[in-house]
Amino acid sequence: MSSFSFSIRSLFANGPIGLLALCVIATVGCRFSRPDYVADEIGSYRDYLTTIEYPEVDQASFESAQTALADRPPTVSKFQELAFEDLTIEQAIELAMTNSSILSKMGGQVITAPSAAASIFDPAVQETSPFGGVEGALSAFDARWDTSFNFNRGEQKFNNSFLSLGSGQITNRSSFISGISKRSVNGATYGFRNTINYNRNNSPANRFGSSYDMIVQAEYRQALLRGAGSLVNRIAGPNATPGVYNGVLISKINQDITLADFEISVRNLVRDVERSYWELYYAYRNLDNLIDARDSARDTWQKREQRKKIDRPDDEAQARQLYFSFKGRVQDALAGVGPSLGVYGAERELRRLCGFSAADGSLLRPVSDPVIAQINYDWDTLQLGAMEKRVELRRQQWTVQQRELEFLAAKNLNRWQLDFVANYGWRGFGDNLAGSRSRADGSALEDLWSGDLDDWNMGFEFGGPIGKRQTFLAVRNSELQLAKSRAVLREQQRQVVLDLNRAFTEVDRAFEGIENNYNLREAVKDELRPKQRRYDLGAGDDDIFFLLDAQQRAANVESAFIRSIVDYNLALLDTTFQAGRMLERYDIHLLEGPWGEDAIANASARDLKYSSQ
Repeated sequence: MSSFSFSIRSLFANGPIGLLALCVIATVGCRFSRPDYVADEIGSYRDYLTTIEYPEVDQASFESAQTALADRPPTVSKFQELAFEDLTIEQAIELAMTNSSILSKMGGQVITAPSAAASIFDPAVQETSPFGGVEGALSAFDARWDTSFNFNRGEQKFNNSFLSLGSGQITNRSSFISGISKRSVNGATYGFRNTINYNRNNSPANRFGSSYDMIVQAEYRQALLRGAGSLVNRIAGPNATPGVYNGVLISKINQDITLADFEISVRNLVRDVERSYWELYYAYRNLDNLIDARDSARDTWQKREQRKKIDRPDDEAQARQLYFSFKGRVQDALAGVGPSLGVYGAERELRRLCGFSAADGSLLRPVSDPVIAQINYDWDTLQLGAMEKRVELRRQQWTVQQRELEFLAAKNLNRWQLDFVANYGWRGFGDNLAGSRSRADGSALEDLWSGDLDDWNMGFEFGGPIGKRQTFLAVRNSELQLAKSRAVLREQQRQVVLDLNRAFTEVDRAFEGIENNYNLREAVKDELRPKQRRYDLGAGDDDIFFLLDAQQRAANVESAFIRSIVDYNLALLDTTFQAGRMLERYDIHLLEGPWGEDAIANASARDLKYSSQ
């Protein structure tokens, strides 16, 4: 870069030419290179600036992370070393209700979408919201106290010798304003305000060197068209904007919707726990079946292995194939592969839903017996009960009611603004605030109490946008939102019946599947027993292929029979779910009201724990 120097003073001394030269230099600019020491400083901070930072973890977060740690996961080779912890279906539901502050779903979505995770805190979070909660909406009607105190000093000269102000004027002013205002639910505003103004200046025209001017004023404003009435103010809130409604009625409905969402999450958790329980039951029974089939295949292989050097070595190879095939299936049934969870996967899913750690050296084992008796539902009772008890329908009904209220509010806000306004004030003036009562205008407070000076005003204020385009759009939008919510409710009701129809049909099909697979299992056993007997007596050596085939089919049929029992119980579960009786099934109730004694004791215990820390 070429260096140069110039004087700003010399440029301005040359008049317009110098100014033009300065503009050219500023426009073209100069290309400055960064000094070496700047590059060195940036280089020293480069690693710091480009390193990913991590938040500072407090002690509570560290302790929670330590609590989440688990023992070594179970493996196929260590299966025999594991202990079992028996668990009934009722115990699993109770543990899930006790341990789940975050209401988990199947698959563990709390990692991928933590903000969407449902929790036991959601109703309280909604209730305590300063903008969406009921108390937050009621706060718009709270009395408001505003107070201000200002003091200023001004010094100014005037070109006026008539009032002897040529030497200037010095003014000291202060003002104290304090008032309380209150909105009412019917659209009125009440106010009471006290104002004290103090003025001290050197004007020769003043009666006093300083003076106090006081006024105590009461105000009243009542909306007559837009915003008038308790209904619109309870729906939209005072000074509402078209399309934005956050009154106490809307907040209460939002709270009810949040409670419905919470009930949905609790119900879904109960359903997922029972579903996982029966899937784990199937995984254990299927594993036992495959272990028996593997052992039977091993016995057959060992017997053929003793004679493979004498005759038919291919029979030994065929028996060996079946043994290793069953051995692989046992490993897959234990650890899971592909879509099959296996014992470990199903047990891990049940652990997650019940709030247990990932592993603790033992395996949960279901001990409740599945239902195998035929259950017949009354269709009319089921569908009528679903219309009444399905929480999704109740939630949508709250939404319909919310849209109806918003439509009423939108029509009210589409009116012109017409307010009745009135105020009355008492004034006081004096050169002192409270003293000098013995002379005229000596006390502003005394003058105020005399009532000689009073102000009043009464009238109407009218206004609003001429086209009212926004308010008309708000009415039309609210009408469309209401029509949509009603259509959604009708479609939900239709979908509930369709889903209940499917579940009702599945119960009958699943029970028929149990009967069919049971008869199939008995037929395979009737085929396998004589084949096995002949082979054990040495009379069926030529039928080794048919024996191995029968053993394999017997294992497959046994797995299908167990699966049909689990499918039947899952069908009963789905029918209960679709009928809206999921929580009733386990005597789980959600209530709005004061805390119970157990909840108070639990909260007190936690408070003592945190205070001791």
